[in-house]
Amino acid sequence: MTSQATTSEWRYRRTGLQSDKLAYQSACSAARESITNSRSDHIKAQLDEASGDIRATWRTAQRLLHSRQKIVYDDAQCAQLVSTFCQFFVDNVRRIRDNISATLQSSGCRTFAVRQHFGPELSSFEPVTIEEARKLLSTMPSKSCAHVFAPAIARLANLSLQTGTFPPSIEDSAGAPAAGGRVDSSLPVNYRPISNLSTVFKVLERLVLTCQCPHLLGSANFSQYQSAYRKGHSTETALLEVLDGVFTAADQKQVTVLIALDLSAAFDTVEHRLLLDRL
Repeated sequence: MTSQATTSEWRYRRTGLQSDKLAYQSACSAARESITNSRSDHIKAQLDEASGDIRATWRTAQRLLHSRQKIVYDDAQCAQLVSTFCQFFVDNVRRIRDNISATLQSSGCRTFAVRQHFGPELSSFEPVTIEEARKLLSTMPSKSCAHVFAPAIARLANLSLQTGTFPPSIEDSAGAPAAGGRVDSSLPVNYRPISNLSTVFKVLERLVLTCQCPHLLGSANFSQYQSAYRKGHSTETALLEVLDGVFTAADQKQVTVLIALDLSAAFDTVEHRLLLDRL
């Protein structure tokens, strides 16, 4: 409450006059309006600061709405949670391996067709320029020092590409379970392992992807329907393509059969060596 409202309240309590009562009520209304405007300006400032970054805007909205309440555990509860999650993920990997092994034993020998590559081979990477590194760093939330770190990042990326090695010091990641969507947070099955990589790791990864994209997109084997991890494409464009195919087939009196295969959970747990052998 502002000083004006406080003074008006004292005057009204002392005199009891109707005019002082009206002045006190008016001062209270002005104080409430001032507080509401101050809160509104504060919220607007936070949203403006996150403008242009969808993830930052979403995190800000969740924080302002208090949609996620932080649960505090004691040492004994933390130890129990760690043990539960570790055992769940270990059992999950073991179950996937057992299922794959059982399926392979019951199935016949299959030969996969070899898809021939047409076009130039990717025998070396183009050097990463300082401008490419600066442009990438400028898209990150903390971008005020992009011009300072760009030369060092470009040098580190080129050394990594030339030698075929990656700095072990920034390769480590902190793994943590994360629940997806509005699910029961008490069930481990609703969690998936998330690796929190360092910022330098992510920057180098995107720079390597920038070097690879021209070769991948120019290959005759690249599918035009690839939507994941592709600029200008998303789940929305994939859904539009599927719906267009279904509606077109329906207009032509054709039968549509849709086969969906979700490998997200398996991909999170399968060994990288197995994926590389398959590739």
